[in-house]
Amino acid sequence: TTFNQEAGSRCVRGALLTGFLELGLWLSGIPAMNFFPRFLLAGILMNLGLVMLLEWMWNARRKVGRLGLLVIYAQVISAAVYGLLPSVLIGVAAACATAQAQLMTLHVLKFHVSGASISSYVRRSDADRAKLSMHKDQIECIGLEGILAEGPMLKFANYVRRYIKKNSAVKFMIFDFRCVQGTNATACALLSKLDRTLEDGDIFTLYTNCEAPTVQMLLSFGVAQSKIYDYDSACSSSFQLALRECEDRLLASAAEPLLYQKGMSPVGIDEDAMSPTSLSGEALRLAKLARYLRCRQDQAEALAKKGTFERRAPGTVLVLQGTRSSMLHIGVPEDSEVVEMVDVGQSYGAPHQVSAEGFGVLCGAECVLFDEHARATWSVSPAPCSEGSMLLSVGRAEVRALAVEDPELYMCLVTLAAKQLLRRGDALSQAVELNKGGGWRGAAFDRHTAEVCVSLLEDEGSGLQRLASPTQERKNVSRGGKNAVPSVPAPAPKRLARRDSITDWATGWLSQRETPMSTSPSQAFDRKMSFSVL
Repeated sequence: TTFNQEAGSRCVRGALLTGFLELGLWLSGIPAMNFFPRFLLAGILMNLGLVMLLEWMWNARRKVGRLGLLVIYAQVISAAVYGLLPSVLIGVAAACATAQAQLMTLHVLKFHVSGASISSYVRRSDADRAKLSMHKDQIECIGLEGILAEGPMLKFANYVRRYIKKNSAVKFMIFDFRCVQGTNATACALLSKLDRTLEDGDIFTLYTNCEAPTVQMLLSFGVAQSKIYDYDSACSSSFQLALRECEDRLLASAAEPLLYQKGMSPVGIDEDAMSPTSLSGEALRLAKLARYLRCRQDQAEALAKKGTFERRAPGTVLVLQGTRSSMLHIGVPEDSEVVEMVDVGQSYGAPHQVSAEGFGVLCGAECVLFDEHARATWSVSPAPCSEGSMLLSVGRAEVRALAVEDPELYMCLVTLAAKQLLRRGDALSQAVELNKGGGWRGAAFDRHTAEVCVSLLEDEGSGLQRLASPTQERKNVSRGGKNAVPSVPAPAPKRLARRDSITDWATGWLSQRETPMSTSPSQAFDRKMSFSVL
């Protein structure tokens, strides 16, 4: 036992013997108090009490902090003056008050990014991608974390209102609850008020990764059911489903249509080379395949003779991650939809989706072209309205023989496979960036949202100094005494310190990255907004 070790004993037999003797004395019922001197018993009690006072009133100062030490002193004084029960009541009340105060000062912002840095994993046509790029600042995604209570949500709602007032281009906003640990009714009421404010400003909002209690509270406070994504599909998270809906709405409501340019086809191929609209059946499939592979018609026909066309049912697994596939499956553009999933080791939910290809895809390219294990699982989209996907399946030997028989076509396949790997890396990089934010290091931003957030500092009375911040700003204090000369801190190494507010997080984000313009972040944002108005 602890007392046995403090007494200097290194054997357990002494503790066992003491325990058996005390148990025997207690079972015998002998009044042992009458045989021991009174001063000895009083000394034991006094020693034990003094040790406890020393441990809790002085040695524990580094463990519990100043506030905890103050509560301990209050309990000891109240126990000496009023008794034991009032001191226990004071301790319980102090614990509840400190817990509530700490809960009120927690930050809840995990990330705040725009359509300039994230997009859905659905591959779109060149025209749609160009239109989304023109209006990328209209989509904003905000991730929440921790416990949502009234204090943090008041600050968060204030931040969002000032943000949309500064950035009037926002038309779609997604609130992600994936990292939220709990919510209360007050937080949901504040969210519903914020939802009405955004709706009055013609901003369409969506809520993703919501648990059942949160959904019920949001519905009870008037949030529409159509705005809440509380489910994941078989291959997409609710956040990706919401992001895809925002992009679809943006494409449908874009005011200025893109002028169709010659050569701007869904896969970027010059349409003078072929006109598949007048074809049908297998000829049409070969024409689409030639457009996707960027090859001649006769090359596509020769490749088709080496394999077979087959329509696969929805949900069919084509290539399994971690295996070596002996077949290369080529999706026919506009007649197939294949989903690429990566198992990242999560314990709940579907694997992470990195792409949904409808304009042509190479499934198992790393296995056939590079003799590597498959880095992802490819399967036909399980959409209920889908009739399956038309795929051309070619064996490994036939594909590798193209390196000698038709090096030009083989190089086209290698180029497309490399571009697919680049898109996969972009999708995984996007997922990593969204998961890095939060905690004591602060939220994650992109350049657009960081510039808008920093520009809020110029607004008078913005009240952003303590937005969602758990601590005060750290100050440099000299440790040399009263007569010490303040020293200039060395530029490196930098000491890890908690940021004080959302604007400090955004400022830190920009300071760590090179600004493409020589002006300040707020001036850059104002210049960007003036250009968009013109």
